[in-house]
Amino acid sequence: MPEITQAQLAELLKVSEARVSQVKKTGRLDGTFEKRGRSIVFNQEAAIAAWNGEISVSPTRKDSSALEIPSFNESRAKSEHFRAELARLDLEVKEDQLVEVSRVKREAFSAARAVRDALGNIPDRVSNQMAAESDPVVIHQTLTEEIRKALETLTNA
Repeated sequence: MPEITQAQLAELLKVSEARVSQVKKTGRLDGTFEKRGRSIVFNQEAAIAAWNGEISVSPTRKDSSALEIPSFNESRAKSEHFRAELARLDLEVKEDQLVEVSRVKREAFSAARAVRDALGNIPDRVSNQMAAESDPVVIHQTLTEEIRKALETLTNA
């Protein structure tokens, strides 16, 4: 399988390089070339056969006669179905049953930050009291009470 450049193919076909590029864009030469870095290499026999119409178009492009076009009624039914789905989603948004992901992420971030701040402030509030206390039961009760208060303020917010 001899490989040739686009310029060499144009020379063999006795056309300009621009014409080869135009035909390549239509898909007529699909499957006869591959990109290697910045250059394009053609399979000589396949490219010439495709140029002359001796081989069929690449399977990546479909002939318009091969396309399955639904009937008018099928298209209309699909269109109505999607319109109804959009209306349902719109209603759910208006009823606050459906919310934007960005809003949920923003509110979850705010809640997590509030928890972090409330719990992080506990040592500042009770450190002096703990320094003076030697009874582990009292220390435990004080810490438990402070954590409970911090979490209660979050649930009320």
